[in-house]
Amino acid sequence: MRVNNWLRGICYRFNQVTTILSLMVGFFCASLFGHHSPRTGSITVTDEVSLTRTTSLPSGTRVASFRDSVRDRDRRCVITGWPVQLAQFGNWRSFDATHIFPLAYEEHWNQLNYARWITIPPANGCDGSINSVQNGILLRSDIRDYFDSYDLAINPDV
Repeated sequence: MRVNNWLRGICYRFNQVTTILSLMVGFFCASLFGHHSPRTGSITVTDEVSLTRTTSLPSGTRVASFRDSVRDRDRRCVITGWPVQLAQFGNWRSFDATHIFPLAYEEHWNQLNYARWITIPPANGCDGSINSVQNGILLRSDIRDYFDSYDLAINPDV
């Protein structure tokens, strides 16, 4: 099956990355723990209202601080393990620091007090907890497209 081969490829490339993530791709769930065979899990349907993911354009000092913190921490796509070859020259082309919880929904973030889960405040305290490095990952641009369209998701509970 095409998706299973894709997942095996992700597991193979992910073996290089130290972060443990759980991914849900389409109807397949794979927990990646640095081994080459994906484990399947269950998919739970809830009545929780989903928020439409919107691409936040990286502008302003709040987002610049977030972007720089995520880049410094990850230095590679956390899903594929693909390194940023020209990072030392400031060339981050084809890599995006991505908010896990979308920046466009900061009001929702604040109303539900999601800041209670943040233990590393943003570099600049007035940037808001949504811009903490804990709410970010570095993704290759093509992988970010999958993430933005919900073809790929991260389950923070696993």
